[in-house]
Amino acid sequence: MKINLHILLLGILLVSALYSCNNEDDLDISEKKDNRFDLPQGDHDFDDQIVEWNNNYGTSVLYRFSNADLNYHFTSSSNDVVYDVKVEAEEEGIRAAVQFLKEDFFDLYSDEVKKELFPAKILMAGMLYQNNNYVPLWDTISQGGMDFKRGYMVRGIDHITLPHVDKDFAQRIQKPEYRERLKVALNRTFIQFLMNPYNDIIAKIEYNNILNTFASYSLISEDAKNGTTNPYSSGNQWYDEEVMYQLGFLEYGTYWNFWEPYYWTAPDKDDDFYSFLEFIFTQTKSELQANPLYTNYPQIQKKCDYLIEVFAEYGIDLHCVGGKE
Repeated sequence: MKINLHILLLGILLVSALYSCNNEDDLDISEKKDNRFDLPQGDHDFDDQIVEWNNNYGTSVLYRFSNADLNYHFTSSSNDVVYDVKVEAEEEGIRAAVQFLKEDFFDLYSDEVKKELFPAKILMAGMLYQNNNYVPLWDTISQGGMDFKRGYMVRGIDHITLPHVDKDFAQRIQKPEYRERLKVALNRTFIQFLMNPYNDIIAKIEYNNILNTFASYSLISEDAKNGTTNPYSSGNQWYDEEVMYQLGFLEYGTYWNFWEPYYWTAPDKDDDFYSFLEFIFTQTKSELQANPLYTNYPQIQKKCDYLIEVFAEYGIDLHCVGGKE
């Protein structure tokens, strides 16, 4: 009887293992060096650059992949498809996108950063659709508000996805304003990738310490509601936009103008962090140090200086990331 029970258990384990190996959506977290993709994926001129990146830094730039790879997300606990690739990236767009990735992403970081901190995969998609949504996603994803302006791209546990790599990508990327927006969005998403790991096991930087130290420089208004102890609470409010800068914020969370006196409330911690990241990204060091928001408001200066210093410890120059020296 014991022998039969052992055989039965063994059979269950074997079936489970076979199902797992053949289930496309059941992907395990792996080290960056472990890659189940074969490169090159084609015989185009741009494939040589893709292979070189993979050999030197262990990052696979892919234009052929499955929905399972795309939906390898931070918080996904099921196998439901969140994004769907309806159209693959096109050759003309891939060639221009590889050049864009080289000049405005890979070339901005040291070899050490690329080896240690870069995601395992960068996916290039044609048309992306959200689940049960027939409107395609274009260059970036937003949830409205400030995210719409900033344009966070699709990202997962081990990847960043560059969407809308179609035949017209080469023409769009030649427009300076478009290219700058896409460059900032891509590099911001990389920082977001580092700041939002799936768990501490695969974390690459001390993201909690960074965010909490940064947040500690924010102050509470004298007009805050009684008992407010958290500067990011909705109870932290003020009636003069000038006070926002004095408290160490570059933007507010909500502007209440339904009744007088009108007032502002603090943003949440993450929005505050990314507002400062963009503030630093888009300025040279000399421009930042001459900016009145930096020179006239000590809390803003402290938050900027801290972010520049702490990311420099990981080899990331935030000024250079934004394409400025």
